[in-house]
Amino acid sequence: MSNQPLNSSDQSKILIFGLLMLPSIGFLVGVIPTLFLAFGIFMMKKNEDFSHVTTAARNFRGYVSLILVGCIIFAAYCATTLNAEKSWDRMDDELIVSLIFAGICMAYLVFLKLLFINPLSNHSAWVEINGIFATKPKKTANTVALGEVDIIKGEKLKQYSVADELIKWAKLKEDGHISEEEFNDARKKLLKRA
Repeated sequence: MSNQPLNSSDQSKILIFGLLMLPSIGFLVGVIPTLFLAFGIFMMKKNEDFSHVTTAARNFRGYVSLILVGCIIFAAYCATTLNAEKSWDRMDDELIVSLIFAGICMAYLVFLKLLFINPLSNHSAWVEINGIFATKPKKTANTVALGEVDIIKGEKLKQYSVADELIKWAKLKEDGHISEEEFNDARKKLLKRA
């Protein structure tokens, strides 16, 4: 399943996660974790390596966990202040707000796991090569048939460059990087273009 495209359910989960991130970006608290994830996806697509997404998710969790710890510490401070004043009959607005933010942080940590990491890691091999929302495989250089490969690309070669190219191909054959047959094919093509 790792090298299969994401089904519509998994794609929807990722889209929902993105929509859930929008309010946090509006409050500027979620800009940094969103940048972590965006950069991780960008680097995964560039290098075709899924580890960038897992690193970005780890950074996201670390940043949101720091905010969560800060909210819990602030809530504990507000609670001790209320307890010292013996005024539990009126809830302090700061305590309520800090508890709400702590709950939001915990929700984002759960959403990250369920709506982002799980769908992507289930299809990691597919995603790192083809992208998140791709449904067809991307053609790579390896999928081109050997007969379709043009050994010599470019414009008509001049005489001196044909000799240089022959020397290069001979060196590749001597070093064992190409076979005798590949060398002969390249030589024939070079000499035809001369």
